[in-house]
Amino acid sequence: MYGSKEIAEILGIKPVTVRKYAAALEDAGYIISRSDSGHRTYSEVDATVFRELQVLCERSGMTVENSAKVVASRHIGASATVAPAVVQQQTALMERYEERYTEMMGVIESLREQNERLNKRLDEQNNNISVILREVLNTKKMMIENNRRKWWKFWDKRDPMIGEPDPEQVWKEKQERLM
Repeated sequence: MYGSKEIAEILGIKPVTVRKYAAALEDAGYIISRSDSGHRTYSEVDATVFRELQVLCERSGMTVENSAKVVASRHIGASATVAPAVVQQQTALMERYEERYTEMMGVIESLREQNERLNKRLDEQNNNISVILREVLNTKKMMIENNRRKWWKFWDKRDPMIGEPDPEQVWKEKQERLM
């Protein structure tokens, strides 16, 4: 048997949240055993019920009280004894919450699948944008290089990287020698 602190450590929540979950489950008809001094004691089954309640609250967005009703309706047979009046009064409500829970879980799953598809599509678009950006930058570099060259170098077949003399400079030097 566990106390509130141990269950809180198992679930990764605060002890006050465990007590809130326990109160909501007890209001929904789930029986939690108590020690001789009146403190709640929890079993492994209770820890499982708390985990299910925690997940349902996080994923569905339902209140703790409504989620507790859904979870309690699933696990009432697992707890000790339940007052028949409580079960009969809330059976219709619990069935409605059960249906709603099933619908919500379906919606959550479809949203998860849609999110995965969108992430794939965004990754593809990012890759395409990167390729286009590289092409644009390369084109820009080539345009800058072409603007630096003299207009007549378009016709010059010599490679400027080899270190061949500039024909314009050679012509100017010849003109200076002649003068």
